[in-house]
Amino acid sequence: MKQYGPEYWDKYGVYRTPIGFNLTLVVLLRAYLLWIFSAVARRPDLDLMSIFFKSKTHFFVALGIGAIALIPTIIFSLRRPSSSQRLAKYWRFMRWPLLLTAIADLAWLTIQASQSHYQFSMFIAVQMVMLLWVILYLLKSNYLGYFFNDWPEPENSDKSR
Repeated sequence: MKQYGPEYWDKYGVYRTPIGFNLTLVVLLRAYLLWIFSAVARRPDLDLMSIFFKSKTHFFVALGIGAIALIPTIIFSLRRPSSSQRLAKYWRFMRWPLLLTAIADLAWLTIQASQSHYQFSMFIAVQMVMLLWVILYLLKSNYLGYFFNDWPEPENSDKSR
């Protein structure tokens, strides 16, 4: 039984993706997005990576933490009627890898702040606020619970015409 009405359903009869979920993926996968943007830009005078990361080690740690969030992202991209129904049982638990990623990322930012002796950095502060929002959203959103428990039904392959 659906908790929310038809205005919350997409064309496949499952809950539409919440905007907060998309924003959560952007926040958690920001190192990968920055990597893609810097690869596409390819301007020698514009080094995006050095603007956002102090060293290559910080970048690789951010990629490692974000890799946990790639699993829910890949399963989310396969969320359609033509996908395997076995993915539905994994989809139900994809809130937890996202939460683990957010907590690990927040811990990493806290370590970075402690290495600079907690000297205020607007860049780290903004990221910490975004991650706290993500954690609260993943823990408190009722709609997100229904979204993770919903998977499209398989398409009818009725070709008797």
